[in-house]
Amino acid sequence: MDITFRAPRFNEDGAKTQNALFEKVFVNGQLVHENQEASGPTRSAKFNDEKASGPVMVQGDHGPIAIRKFLVTPL
Repeated sequence: MDITFRAPRFNEDGAKTQNALFEKVFVNGQLVHENQEASGPTRSAKFNDEKASGPVMVQGDHGPIAIRKFLVTPL
């Protein structure tokens, strides 16, 4: 998978001004999502609030998943 993700944006008062955005998601070289907005955390999220930065978490509760290498590169 190759994912370009933009975190939600907040103003100085902490109010959200833009939702998070999956700019592009590739699986095995195939584009599967482009410019998909995420209005908030998933229903199974460990945290219910959103922040401009924080830990990256992988939700894999829909079947077996194996991750060989996980690399995060801030853009």
